[in-house]
Amino acid sequence: MFLYRIFRFFLFIAAKVFFHLEVRGRKYIPLKGGFVLASNHSSILDPMLLGVACPRELNFAARDTLFRNPFFGALIFKVGAFPIKRWSADLAAIKESVRRLKIGRGLVVFPQGTRSSGFELNNISTGFVFLADKAKVPIVPVRIRGSRNAMGKGRKLIKPAKIRITFGKPVFIKDLKDYDKIAKDVFGQIALLS
Repeated sequence: MFLYRIFRFFLFIAAKVFFHLEVRGRKYIPLKGGFVLASNHSSILDPMLLGVACPRELNFAARDTLFRNPFFGALIFKVGAFPIKRWSADLAAIKESVRRLKIGRGLVVFPQGTRSSGFELNNISTGFVFLADKAKVPIVPVRIRGSRNAMGKGRKLIKPAKIRITFGKPVFIKDLKDYDKIAKDVFGQIALLS
């Protein structure tokens, strides 16, 4: 998407200037085919930072309230976002997620569901494992460090901070269908990424 590339170019410059963005492990992003990008989430900046760091274009399930403003909703739709009703079994969003993965797109998922300051395993959703299994795509763990310092929950203004994004080795779902165990294993890998 042309608009996506334009935004990524300018956001990359801003991220380098304000956050001294460092990216590691880009080699773990599949060159083709769909994949689920599972990340920790501590700042409203995280989706944009992942879009800048990932060498492939990403898609995002964004809470439906962000689409209430017609201009903003149309803008984020054009750069790969689609609405999801949070904290519910939104079948339309699940189908759209699987569809995008099957046609070879990368999909960002935050297993914690909302911004969090830590890595508490009791709040992990297994939905991202279900999506990867349904679409037969790998899960790529990724850790964002420093975004909370730049603009953590409750903060109104962005401040300069060092941000590092590290992609980990893809996880392939095989015969084991214990989604809860896989989700916790993947999130444990995210916590260990440097």
